[in-house]
Amino acid sequence: MTSFIGATKRDHAIRRTLKGAVSGAVLALVLGGSAYAQTAVQGTDEPQGGITDIVVTAQKRAQNMQDVPVAISALSSDQLTANRITVASDLSAVVPNLTVRTQVGGSSLPVYSMRGLVALGSAQGADRGIAVYIDGVYLGAAVGSQFELAEIERIEVLRGPQGTLFGRNSTGGAIHYITPEPPADFGVRVTGTVGNYDQRRFVGRVNTGQFGPFSATLSYTHSEREGDIRNLGGGTVWDLTGANGGKAAKFTSPDRLGGSNTDAFRAALKMDVNDDLTLLYRFDYTDSRYTAPALGLTYVTPIVRAIFAAQANQALLTPITDKRPDAVNNAATVPSHNKAWGHSLTATYKASSELSFKNILAYRKLTISAPLADISGGGGIFNTGAPIFSQLAPVGFSAALGASTVGAPIIGTIASAEGQDKQWSDEFQANLDTDFVTVTAGGLYYSQTPSRGNWGEETGLGRLRSGAFRVYPGYAVPYAGQLAGTGGRITTVKIRSYAFFAQGEFHLTPQLDLVGGLRYTNDRKDGTDNTALSGTSALVTTIRYRDSRITYNLGANYKINNDVLVYGKYSTGYISGGSLGGVVYNPETAKSLEGGIKADWFDRVLRTNLAVFSVKYGNLQFPTNGTALGLSSALTSLLTNAGEARANGFELETILAPVHGLTLSAGAGFTDFKYTSLRPLVTLGQADFLVQYRPKWTLNAAAQYVTEPVAGDARLNMRLDANYRSRSSGLGGVPATFSVPTGTPALTPSQIAAEQAVYKAAAVIPAYWLVNGRIALEGFKLGGSKVTAALWGKNLFNYRGLNFVGSNTFVIAADYERARTYGIDLTVDF
Repeated sequence: MTSFIGATKRDHAIRRTLKGAVSGAVLALVLGGSAYAQTAVQGTDEPQGGITDIVVTAQKRAQNMQDVPVAISALSSDQLTANRITVASDLSAVVPNLTVRTQVGGSSLPVYSMRGLVALGSAQGADRGIAVYIDGVYLGAAVGSQFELAEIERIEVLRGPQGTLFGRNSTGGAIHYITPEPPADFGVRVTGTVGNYDQRRFVGRVNTGQFGPFSATLSYTHSEREGDIRNLGGGTVWDLTGANGGKAAKFTSPDRLGGSNTDAFRAALKMDVNDDLTLLYRFDYTDSRYTAPALGLTYVTPIVRAIFAAQANQALLTPITDKRPDAVNNAATVPSHNKAWGHSLTATYKASSELSFKNILAYRKLTISAPLADISGGGGIFNTGAPIFSQLAPVGFSAALGASTVGAPIIGTIASAEGQDKQWSDEFQANLDTDFVTVTAGGLYYSQTPSRGNWGEETGLGRLRSGAFRVYPGYAVPYAGQLAGTGGRITTVKIRSYAFFAQGEFHLTPQLDLVGGLRYTNDRKDGTDNTALSGTSALVTTIRYRDSRITYNLGANYKINNDVLVYGKYSTGYISGGSLGGVVYNPETAKSLEGGIKADWFDRVLRTNLAVFSVKYGNLQFPTNGTALGLSSALTSLLTNAGEARANGFELETILAPVHGLTLSAGAGFTDFKYTSLRPLVTLGQADFLVQYRPKWTLNAAAQYVTEPVAGDARLNMRLDANYRSRSSGLGGVPATFSVPTGTPALTPSQIAAEQAVYKAAAVIPAYWLVNGRIALEGFKLGGSKVTAALWGKNLFNYRGLNFVGSNTFVIAADYERARTYGIDLTVDF
């Protein structure tokens, strides 16, 4: 039976949201704020008042962003440079209602949150609700969406369900990275960066210019830095030979955590076959070696406290704190290695002034190797032979095991991942633009084969296993004396999807358009899920999933005048279902009502863009396990549909350019998310169920000033910006009870209540501001080249609070906001 929680009056909630949004819009008009992420000011070569437009492809065709009835933030390459956006998580600072964090562990999984939807997609074969694209190509692998953002021409962030034109897995929205096409003129640009934490970054690009019908661009990026937190377990050597089929495999824990070393190459070749036909080939390759961010602790259970108290060297233990420490003990974290590359061929044909066609054929591949990552944060623990090590039966650590492994290291929980991901896609688009109707239509075929498991081979002791409180004599992993009750896993899925879509805008009058769109999608998933119980036995289940869905949108756009667009729409979307461990889970759905106004005022001195939304999420996909579903306890990671939710809110983005060279900007996002129903199985063992990773408020503000020439043609470009996130919970629930060592009294109700209060407080990610700045001397002529020198800083006030937290029942582990960074960029254009 479904139990209903948090009963609300939906209509009243919507009216309150609308009222707050309108009040915010009025306030913005009075104060003259501006959303920098939404627009661009005119180029710095000739700074002048007024706001220029950005051309976007949010509806699969080139349009002025102010004419697009979508809540969209678009960032040009100049804005990416000014905001120093180099990885996906940096987008949180400039896009309202978007938060991007990196999940704990060695796989560098990004966690997206937008309009109340949290997109993770870490379970094998599962999808996430915020779609990520590069040059029109959908990135199916969650790991592959966190990459170096070098040589990006534009980023478009679309909020709200995009189920008609972008299809499945875009219920929260879509993020689209667009790389530059080869220009017609020859040019060379080189940028070098040095900064604290041994930051070194080099970006080099060569544009060949036009030669015959061809033009090409080649670029190379190298980026490296050391971590900002010391590892008290650095230098620990782990022997993984037993998990590698007997072949030697040793890895060393680094001295610092959160470091990276990335090389990336990008190439594009364009062929103008004739005036109407263009072929564009793109290739990208990224090789990234990194260590997971340092993992600390904000809470440990009574059992872990007793284990900590029994340690001889307390100085080697991770401190329990909600502020970034100088050092933690992540002895069981070793470097990871990801590679990603892709090819795409885009053919564009202009049949007439009204009709054009485009086809995007693409192949991508990703490989992952993350042998060991401590996701408990509690390294430096040894079996000291103290009485507590014979009292750990509640956590699966028997007294006999404790007696036989005195002196051996113990790890709370480790993560391990290895695999690859291949995908093919082909999308055909047709665009018709007449006086009466504008139509975008097409079809898509998509095939993806992810294969993922724990690190290692099937022979010998088998793949690495997860599990709490594992003991590893001699730092050898795994340990044959403690295999029972743990599970290695390898899952291989073949995902196939095809779709047909069409959207029309019917121009009833010069001011009024009616919009309607429809998409049919067919999804298939087939494969096997292999849970290794030992080196020789396994629980194998078949993955088989079939489903077809129709998504659609209906709306109206009204141009009050050339500078003001008002729109309203109803749109739907879904996250694909699937099967895991023999358990089928259905698609998660979204139904959204949105209204907005995009306006330029006072001859383009002020721009205000407002979107108000109310969305209902159905069939929410929740992580669960075999025990909760009455299945094998070896099935530690499953998905099930377990509830519904709604989110009401708004985004307000404005820009003010009052005088030559000055830009003031601000943006605000608000989301009120609530579960409206939950199945009891997702609250099993929980005393309180929490809204996780969903801050209600996101804010950003900036001031940028470009001077008149100060030396020749060179100008100073100065920028200061700040962004804010309100408090949120990093965990989804509070345990109903807590384990205690064997032979000790169980906690009383009052002790449990006190422990729950501490636990809940330790899971809170507090509200915080981050402040960044940059000052650059741009366009200084040196010989035949132009030079730009910039001094920049991020997290200027060195905020040390929490960024991400996770729990494994016995501890709350924490990832902290990265430390203050600063450096110098030097760019030369030849």
